[in-house]
Amino acid sequence: MKLKGKVALITGAAGDRSIGRGIALALAAEGANVVVNDVAKADKLRERVAEMEWLGVEAMPIVADITDEKQVDDMVAKVVDRFGHLDIVCPNAGVVTWEPFLDITPRSVDFMLGVNLKGTFDVCHAGAAQMIKQGHGGRIIITTSVHAEMPFADMAIYGSTKHALNAFARALAIELAPHNITVNQIQPGWVRSAINDPSPGVGSIQGMRETLQMIPLGRPGKAYELGRAVVHFASDDASYITGTYLRVDGGLILSKY
Repeated sequence: MKLKGKVALITGAAGDRSIGRGIALALAAEGANVVVNDVAKADKLRERVAEMEWLGVEAMPIVADITDEKQVDDMVAKVVDRFGHLDIVCPNAGVVTWEPFLDITPRSVDFMLGVNLKGTFDVCHAGAAQMIKQGHGGRIIITTSVHAEMPFADMAIYGSTKHALNAFARALAIELAPHNITVNQIQPGWVRSAINDPSPGVGSIQGMRETLQMIPLGRPGKAYELGRAVVHFASDDASYITGTYLRVDGGLILSKY
């Protein structure tokens, strides 16, 4: 129970097949009380809460749009009102569309920049402010991607947001270090989550085979495996680690290089 008594907030955690759910389950399994957030899907958030409570911890659902600064501030206030403190913040929510560069629409650009960049900024800003106010440090673990280091066709904007988050997380680590707040990243590869279902690379048997051939370990990642990486960064095992990442990709990035 590495995280017993800690309080964690995970965004983008409603989906049955989501990295957010994997993170929430992994943190709860280590004793953390968990707050799960998503922009809608209140019924799914209640299902997540039931799963956490079954593991013996307290849990709370909050529907909020992370691109709205006031809603994020209100969300953090609700967490503190319920639990008294906030120790672990996991800005995990993200969106993607697959479009060739010349076909990218302004709506897609605004959508991805809004959620992936501004939403992550809003959550980090509100979470860090609360941790500083508490005065006993904390953990911020951002979900970026292997796209933070490697390009993919038809994903110019998504990849750009992940590159930006890579730089953002490292700068944040420097600024928040005096407050004993560590900032790290998990970098997922191909995970069999719902967000990847529309991917052209996995939309056919042949596409699946080609994608699997790119992964040295020969299989997609599991959401819970990403959650275990978050547990490491959130625990005392990583008390002297900040400004870095754990790439959880089965070796995918090696095949590209």
